[in-house]
Amino acid sequence: MKKITILSITPEQFDSFLKTPLISRAIENGILDLKIVDIRDYSPGSFRKIDDSPYGGGAGMVLRCQPVLDCLESLKSEESHSLVFAPIGRPYTQKDAHRLSEFDDLILICGHYEGFDARIYPHIDEIISIGDYVLSGGELPAMVVCESIMRLVEGSMKKESTIEESFEEGLLEYPQYTKPYDYKGECVPDVLLSGNHEEIKRWRKEKSMEITKRNRPDLLEKKKEIDPFLKAYIEENVLKEYSDYEASHNIDHINTVTENAMELIEDLDVDIDMVYCICSYHDIGIRYGRKDHHITSAKWMYEDPKLRNWFTEEEMVIMKEAIEDHRASRKDPPRSIYGCIIAEADRDIDPMRIIERCVIFEEDKHPDFNREAAIQRVLEHLDEKYSDHGYLKLWMPCKKNQEGLDTLRGWMKSGEIVDIVTYCIDKRRIG
Repeated sequence: MKKITILSITPEQFDSFLKTPLISRAIENGILDLKIVDIRDYSPGSFRKIDDSPYGGGAGMVLRCQPVLDCLESLKSEESHSLVFAPIGRPYTQKDAHRLSEFDDLILICGHYEGFDARIYPHIDEIISIGDYVLSGGELPAMVVCESIMRLVEGSMKKESTIEESFEEGLLEYPQYTKPYDYKGECVPDVLLSGNHEEIKRWRKEKSMEITKRNRPDLLEKKKEIDPFLKAYIEENVLKEYSDYEASHNIDHINTVTENAMELIEDLDVDIDMVYCICSYHDIGIRYGRKDHHITSAKWMYEDPKLRNWFTEEEMVIMKEAIEDHRASRKDPPRSIYGCIIAEADRDIDPMRIIERCVIFEEDKHPDFNREAAIQRVLEHLDEKYSDHGYLKLWMPCKKNQEGLDTLRGWMKSGEIVDIVTYCIDKRRIG
């Protein structure tokens, strides 16, 4: 059963909403447990005051943090996921509807007046806006989000009705027709009566594209910016973990991999937020050992509950698999395009940098090796990984990596690699 609790100072606004077919049927069938809670009940005093004038002056009233947070605290559990509606939130999309439909316990908090006391926000899991306009309160947004979620919950409506809809594939829905065939000279397109399902499918796809280009061209523009809230979370809570990692896996490496990945996806139809997240977590498990760090890193990412503010369960699984698949020693191709992207971005085949990192790795691993032994071990490592018979593979076209690999292999074949490795080792030992 899906549990949704809505916190509001005007609970009477939901009286008619609770009687709408989708919601009332879900409640009657035991699919939805929907409760409307009056925030005023948590304000002390006979007047139950829930707002006050803003510090610093200004028009309007601000919702006080005490009644809102006391109300939230009394209702939330470890499984709860809370969100508030405010203009400062990120825009709500169908992708968010799918993501939120996976939570069993949602708490929706409705603002009012001039908004919330800012001290409320740190206690909430996410902030959402349903559009670039202003309403008197969050009650209507709560209804919008609640219905968009319940349409996706199994048993609420026929599954077929939720698949070919606007925004499900990044496009607006194709035109729909019903009887009569001819209405004042305007006829239903003949293809829809042809019985040819492939032709009907092709026609619908073409019309979806036409309508989207005409009415919402912005939907066809590939997102080029990482979600600022996701970026801030990862910078503040994830990237700092790399501060004490060795050179081949430290924050500089993560930044380089991210830059490489962003170049790789310029012409690819992929989710930039997923790519950024994969890059940020892909080596984080090094802290617990290099051998299985791809598995540890994937587990670390997948078990981060905050990421479900941005990604669905399906997307989390894809990112987990991509991180597991990024190792250069992997023999099988990655399971998704995201795995290919992180694997290729992580290669970062700059010949000199590869050699320098190999020297650092081998000397840290074998500090007791003399100069000749160190040179020999680095040459063996480079041969094992980067030569024509080496285990490293390129899983997608990348001009920079291919050129770097060709250069490295050229040095190996000519014997020049010995002098370069010797120079790097001497430079490190003397310097």
